[in-house]
Amino acid sequence: MSPAQKQVHTARANSIRIGGAGPFRFSSRSIPMTKAPAELLGFLPSLEVLPFFADDATDPHAGCGFPFRLKASSSYGEISRDMLTRKLMGGIIPWEIFIADVLALPGQRACWKVPLFLHACPTELVLREPIYKAFYPGPAVTRTKLPTRLTVGVESQNSLTKAQSRDWLGYWKNGHSIELTFKMLPMDLMIQALEAEALDAIIAPSPWGIHAEATGIGKRDTRFSPGKFAQQLVMVCHRDFLELHPDLTSNLPRIIAGARTRLQQADVLENAIARLLKCGKPSVRTGLLEEAAVLHSFTTLNQDVVPDVRKLVSELMSLDDFSVLPAQVAASEQTARLLLPA
Repeated sequence: MSPAQKQVHTARANSIRIGGAGPFRFSSRSIPMTKAPAELLGFLPSLEVLPFFADDATDPHAGCGFPFRLKASSSYGEISRDMLTRKLMGGIIPWEIFIADVLALPGQRACWKVPLFLHACPTELVLREPIYKAFYPGPAVTRTKLPTRLTVGVESQNSLTKAQSRDWLGYWKNGHSIELTFKMLPMDLMIQALEAEALDAIIAPSPWGIHAEATGIGKRDTRFSPGKFAQQLVMVCHRDFLELHPDLTSNLPRIIAGARTRLQQADVLENAIARLLKCGKPSVRTGLLEEAAVLHSFTTLNQDVVPDVRKLVSELMSLDDFSVLPAQVAASEQTARLLLPA
């Protein structure tokens, strides 16, 4: 086992590694704060959270008009764990990960509220170059052999990107016979594992896939797009936090809608990216976030929804259809009403 592979192996055992080597490093220093840590909202630095930074505030952690401070995390798993230990009072995470990794755990059902469903998360599949060539051999190659198994890095074992991977294999004859193994890693170690050949592929929110391709680690497969398996992002807040800030739920849609409109201006987009990158690590180059915003037509997205009982029940039933709804969580009106802000 190479040193890089040992590092990845250690990270899998420990779930999260702080201060890892390589092109990305986590800061072990706490961010300067003027508010209590309990008012922190966690996010993964990526394209999906740019509307929360479309503001002129001098403090990059402050968010645009929100009563909380934004804290960068290395993975959705870290956000979930910090919510459970109350290091965070909320997070911006995929719906299915919140349900499986937070709500399904003992004592959590009455703790969390979902004030907003956000846009679907643009996700990117990156294959190591030899694997990419096996699937796309080029016109000069008449015969090629697909791999018998693939090890794929994902952000959570409960992610719908696993189902999307199986659907993606359906493009090829006998593709569904390929054995898939999924490994959960923080974002920076996922990149390192692909480079160390400990993974054959990674699935990551944009622009992490663009980054991997730009640095020569792998190649993106453009056939893999969010589509029907898109990760529906939600903003989740602790019940106690919303009780302290009762106006947040009514103000949130207006704030986000205004942010999306402003992000269509080049200078606002540039400033939002700069503020995001000051908020913590791991981070990516400014140019890659700009490229991702154009590639995914990000500033034209308009899919934010304030949930009602019907919406929540429908989304829970959708998880059940994909067999990722935990047995501890019922797709019922009772569950939906527990998740609705007062």
